[in-house]
Amino acid sequence: MKEAKVVRQEWMTDEVYQWAVLEEQARINTLARLQHGGKKAIIAIKAQHPLNADGTPGPEYAQRLQKAMSVKAELEAQGLIVEFMTFGGVHEGHKTISLAEAGTKWLIDHGVNAEAITTIPVVFSGNDEDRMAAEKFADGGDQYSQLHVIMSAGQWERARLYFIFCGWQPTFHAITFLDAKPNHSTICELWGSWAVPGFAKGPDEIARITDDIRKKHLEAAMK
Repeated sequence: MKEAKVVRQEWMTDEVYQWAVLEEQARINTLARLQHGGKKAIIAIKAQHPLNADGTPGPEYAQRLQKAMSVKAELEAQGLIVEFMTFGGVHEGHKTISLAEAGTKWLIDHGVNAEAITTIPVVFSGNDEDRMAAEKFADGGDQYSQLHVIMSAGQWERARLYFIFCGWQPTFHAITFLDAKPNHSTICELWGSWAVPGFAKGPDEIARITDDIRKKHLEAAMK
């Protein structure tokens, strides 16, 4: 794999320069896979609570799933074989059905083969979703050429940084949800201590931030 080379600009701190190198390496990795990968693509759908009372995806989650189906059609038109990933544990809105299971059932009900879906019901952090999608893409070797991520617009900043941390620059499909207050805020992502400002402290801070976010979601799920 070609190694990233980045000229350090005067304004860059050590931490920012680390990120600049990671960003360039992620671009190189992703371009190489796009050019030399196989005929498979992954669509990772970031989960969203709450579910409806009947265990089906709520409006914000359903909008992402609908977008995933349109992306599937576009990729299949390119001749690619599409696989899906759904995430999320038992969370707000339902006590027995996980977000991942609800998303998988929705996809199957809309014509997706169950064998094409990886269901991961033990995830409570957006960073963990991103990491697992990156790992599947990386571990698949050259069989995968593209990685696509479906999410809300408010998740874009943190997700992009975390995927860069994992070594990839996937194609993002951001949903602008207007029917109610979205569960993710661009303002909080840009200024919240767990989000972009935390990332600015450098890659070594990421594991601690991810653990804090995971604990926050687990506590909310226990209520």
